[in-house]
Amino acid sequence: MYRSRLKWGLVVSTSAFALMLAAAPMAPDSHTGWLKSTAAQAASASANSESHSTAGGGATSSTSHSDATANGAGASASADGGATGHAEGAAGNTADSSTTTHAGATGNDTAADTSTADGATSASFGSDGAVEGKADLVTTGTDASATGSAAANSATADGTTASASLTGSSTGVGEAHGHAFGDGASSATSDATSAASESSADGDVEVSTKGGGSINGTVAVDAAGSAVNPTGSDGTASASSAASVDVSAASVGDGSASGSAHIDAKSGGSVDTTDRTASTNASAAGDATADNDGPGTSASAGGTGSAAAEAGIDSNTSSASSAVNPTVSVSTAP
Repeated sequence: MYRSRLKWGLVVSTSAFALMLAAAPMAPDSHTGWLKSTAAQAASASANSESHSTAGGGATSSTSHSDATANGAGASASADGGATGHAEGAAGNTADSSTTTHAGATGNDTAADTSTADGATSASFGSDGAVEGKADLVTTGTDASATGSAAANSATADGTTASASLTGSSTGVGEAHGHAFGDGASSATSDATSAASESSADGDVEVSTKGGGSINGTVAVDAAGSAVNPTGSDGTASASSAASVDVSAASVGDGSASGSAHIDAKSGGSVDTTDRTASTNASAAGDATADNDGPGTSASAGGTGSAAAEAGIDSNTSSASSAVNPTVSVSTAP
């Protein structure tokens, strides 16, 4: 009795196993000759994108994030994001920021495919005319990319204009970072016996890249002023000054580039109605620096400054002038 139960149990178990084999897709293994399952493996995909922008108070910022993951043959995912911002002042000063990101992934049988992209840009102008731009772009994965730009422009009541801009991108596994700043000022005064003028300009650009990064930045500032005292029997005096800077930097791949320039110019003229003498002074000073590191980088910085003054009383006259022009340029072949 015991043997018949065992035999019946084996028959049932063998039949169930045969049904399981018949239900599963099978194909012969070329190496072992045994049958192997050809059932499709599980696949999954996910994607996410977030973007944000703010504008107001002379400043704007934009951020974007995208990520995608695909696991298993036949799976794919993509995510795209973008944001822009524009700020404008009563005098027409502007600041703009823009950021876009993309992440794509294609699944396979060996490992999950993942891509991420992050971007952040900002730009601003101050009440004194100072302008600034920033950009940070980071990507990972074969199908990841990020682009961004930041720009600010200003014009102040003293006649000074300033602009700063950055544009950048990063693809694959890469980074692109940048900062640009510019500021200037000018003043001119006079009274019955004197005139004076002062002008200054500052500019700075710094960029760096890693992997598939590419970025460029520029800054330009112009400031000028002049003054003349009222014409009369007490003599005449006039003064003028001007300062400007022009800075740029570019970096592609693994590298960095930076440039900065500063200019100061001032002059003055006066007359002494008691001694009946005239005197003038003029000075101009400036410096520029540039540096780069790595293939594909370039940096250039320069500026100009000038000052002049004249004064006269009776037959006594005096004049003075000064000028500077510092310039540097560094480049590295790709």
